[in-house]
Amino acid sequence: MKMKKVTLAGKIVIFSLVLIMVLGGTYFFGGFGALKEMATSDNESVHGSSSKNTNEINISLDEWVGWKSVVDANGGLTTKKGSIYDELGIKVNISIINDATQSSNALINGKLDGAGYTINRYAFLYPKFKENNTEVVMPYITNFSSGGDGIIAKQEIKSVEDLLGKKIAVPRYSEAQTLVWWLLNKSGLNEAQVKQVEKDMVMFDTPDDAAKAFFAGQVDAAATWQPYLTQAQDTTGAKLLFSTKAAHNIILDGIVFEKGFLDKNKETVAKFIEGSLKAESLYTTDFTSIKNTMPLFSTESNENIKAMSEDATLSTYSENVELLETTAKTLFVDMSNIWTNIGEKSLPKEMDNAFESSTIKLLEGKFEEKESTGLAFTEEQRTHAKQIDNVESLLKKSVSINFQPNSAAFVNVEEASKVLSEFFGTAQILNGAIIQIEGNVAGKDGGEAAIKLSEQRAKTVAVYLQNQGVDPTRFVIIGNGESKQIADDSTEEGKKQNRRTDVFFKIVE
Repeated sequence: MKMKKVTLAGKIVIFSLVLIMVLGGTYFFGGFGALKEMATSDNESVHGSSSKNTNEINISLDEWVGWKSVVDANGGLTTKKGSIYDELGIKVNISIINDATQSSNALINGKLDGAGYTINRYAFLYPKFKENNTEVVMPYITNFSSGGDGIIAKQEIKSVEDLLGKKIAVPRYSEAQTLVWWLLNKSGLNEAQVKQVEKDMVMFDTPDDAAKAFFAGQVDAAATWQPYLTQAQDTTGAKLLFSTKAAHNIILDGIVFEKGFLDKNKETVAKFIEGSLKAESLYTTDFTSIKNTMPLFSTESNENIKAMSEDATLSTYSENVELLETTAKTLFVDMSNIWTNIGEKSLPKEMDNAFESSTIKLLEGKFEEKESTGLAFTEEQRTHAKQIDNVESLLKKSVSINFQPNSAAFVNVEEASKVLSEFFGTAQILNGAIIQIEGNVAGKDGGEAAIKLSEQRAKTVAVYLQNQGVDPTRFVIIGNGESKQIADDSTEEGKKQNRRTDVFFKIVE
């Protein structure tokens, strides 16, 4: 077969077609993120020229009721005349993007100034932003899950430790997956047992698929969301093992901004936060904007949207300051470590760079202090917690702290503080659970004196946690005396083990 020589004009046409195919394929397979990698192969940031002073913000949100205050303040996807943002003198353009890969690519390429993510997802995306020379920071936490996410299980499963040897349906790369891992890491299961639970996990694409597998009898438990949590409570043989009603701080939603944009437009971002906070009054009363903005809610009744909003509580100004400076950083580290365990990249040491509170503090004095949405417990609830068998407590963990013989004082304060700091971090996140603290002693035939000493040791632990900021209404203090020794008390090593404190996290209605 003869081969025809290609003319110059023909070469130009072929080159153009190839270029179109390459660029089209790049966009199809990798989105704008792949194009960015081509355009910035020398690691030059794409944000240098776009981060300028402006009163306009471009953000993306996924379809989630927790973003409703932002949508309400805007009056829709673009700032409506007479809306809260309009009155504050800013313009906000909202893009509805349900895919985190797509929204993060747009943020990296300067198409967006900010995007809404859970901190769980933020910890996953943070290394991607860093690798693409995009500095990001979260200055605002809009809401927290307060009952919308959880784990459903068969009736006989009473604790996280009981998940060992069971099949658990888990939606991969989801907040539900990180929730399961967080509970496993904070449980009394050892490393080998946690790995066994991981091995027995059955992965699904969505929380809906995981729940359906559970109700079909294919698995023993499932990490999912509403309405399946309520369905499990109404199903014979099933139960709600855990929900975010007991851990308001385990799934937090916030807005991430490109740092260069935030640094140059701090007052604009502060007004953005102010408007969202002011829209709180519309959260459970006005449903027009969210119906017109997010297709997921377009056909929902006002009653259903209101019910959804009850599972996602808005964060106040004062809560934001506390979360951004402490709890959010703890959660970021926990989630980063979880992603590492799963096999993904993470940067837990970036926790201080990932959040900032100076922007929201520009609003100091503009919002009245409101009663914290954190949970306080009554004496009746604490009494009920005592009646719950420790075997049925949500998490069981034993703390080995050396007490001086015949004393409630730590042998080594620095060592005790290091051990208890882990419990403080857990208590921060699991803020809806009662903390039962049981003191124990070595020795025999101590009688009332032994009970009193063990109670004093439990109180020492409680005081430490209270000084760190844990609400004392959560504590149930018990002195076991000599009744729960776990080692041979005739040896020094055994006595050391018996001078311990046990801590249990218990869920009460």
